[in-house]
Amino acid sequence: MSHSHSATNTSVTSPILDVITLFPHRSLSQRGFMILVFCLASLAFVIGLGFFLIGAWPVIGFMGLELLVLYVVFRLNYRDGKASEQLLIHQKGLDLIRISAKGTQERQTFESHWLAAEVVPQKGKRNRLVLRHHHHDHEIGAFLPPSEKKELKKLINERIAAARLQS
Repeated sequence: MSHSHSATNTSVTSPILDVITLFPHRSLSQRGFMILVFCLASLAFVIGLGFFLIGAWPVIGFMGLELLVLYVVFRLNYRDGKASEQLLIHQKGLDLIRISAKGTQERQTFESHWLAAEVVPQKGKRNRLVLRHHHHDHEIGAFLPPSEKKELKKLINERIAAARLQS
């Protein structure tokens, strides 16, 4: 989660007072990923060599397949990590811009009079952070951990209230 102030006028309705950018956390960097793959490939080579020497050479193919699957899964995870959401807070409300992993954008505008952020408990699932507008819920930050959702709810409501005071 990133937070910054902006005075640019990219909002359709009024000048932007605050920008909050949400993005998924990735604990393993690209460099760390390459080191991990190298270490696993080296380990697989050593183990595969042992199996080859005792005559169980088909095991090498399965080990290679496991490495390939691991590589593909991590690549997909990193691709999904490029998705983000921006909350543009202005005097009249909030603009939500969702940017997909492929770069496509979707924009929704909410008036501040009927807008509030809430954390909605889900039985047996992770809590949802929603923007509630006219009794309709619009989930944001689905990729955030629960502790960040609570902090973000508070921050969004504070910023919306401050923006209302400026109008």
